[in-house]
Amino acid sequence: MDLINTIIDNTILNQTFQVWISVLFTLMMLSFLFRDNPLYKLGENTFLGISLGYGWVRAWEIAIVPFLIRPIKDAYLDFQPYDITLIFWLLMGSTMFFRFSKTKAWVANYYFAFVFAYVAGYEIPVQVQNLFVQGANMMKPLFEYPTFFEISKWFVIIFGTFAGLMYFFFSKPHRGLLGKTARIGILILMINFGASFGATVMGRIALFIGRAQVLADNVVPSIIITISITVYLIIYFKYIKKEPGLDDELMH
Repeated sequence: MDLINTIIDNTILNQTFQVWISVLFTLMMLSFLFRDNPLYKLGENTFLGISLGYGWVRAWEIAIVPFLIRPIKDAYLDFQPYDITLIFWLLMGSTMFFRFSKTKAWVANYYFAFVFAYVAGYEIPVQVQNLFVQGANMMKPLFEYPTFFEISKWFVIIFGTFAGLMYFFFSKPHRGLLGKTARIGILILMINFGASFGATVMGRIALFIGRAQVLADNVVPSIIITISITVYLIIYFKYIKKEPGLDDELMH
């Protein structure tokens, strides 16, 4: 056990090792910008494996143990009528194992149908209530401080929502007033989608800036690993995996 702790302290918990591994996997993932290669696949699979392993452990600690194992132990010591629901959910969750069967995989569909219906029936009233609460809170400044911004903001919200809904109104041809309103609805939708896309891009750029700072703060490992990966890619694509040439006979 002491040997394992020593190895962990000198590798995973070592600051120098963490820096080199961080730079290495960052550059391995960025190598995809040149072309798909084994280094990128290794980094991708490593990330997915670590994420899944961590997710399984967290799910066991925050979901399975407190909501299944511990209640079953308590029910075994002091059974109550409502403990029958534990057996129901255990049986429903066990139907997921039928996914491993080619002929009985349809059994798991009942679990998906029940969960989706339950979540929809629970979430829809909650979300509608939250929308009304949010709308009521947004209206307070309009009545307390009726500025031009507050009035125009509510005009955009109400008319923009109505115009967006009219775009999806297909029972009548989009002509006349309905057509003009629908075109404004398209504009509102495009502005919304553009803002959402811009926020997504900025989020990805923020992640890239974080990785770039790691490379900039560790110049020596970045240079050494960059040169090593570049040499490997040249050797791999030039001598190991050659691009297939075009056969004249196959072309004809």
